[in-house]
Amino acid sequence: MSTLFISTGGARALPVDLLLSALPSLPRPALARLVDRAIEHLDDDDGDSDYEEDHDHA
Repeated sequence: MSTLFISTGGARALPVDLLLSALPSLPRPALARLVDRAIEHLDDDDGDSDYEEDHDHA
């Protein structure tokens, strides 16, 4: 299994282009974990968009 180590040298932001260019080289399991974690972070920020309340109760 390959591992991607990215050191930013501190609190600097990682350039998005660098991350995006690395995605095609990731093995499927690593990419799946990355996507799962990204979705978890999005859900933490703005809620789970897959959860829909049924407001059409009569």
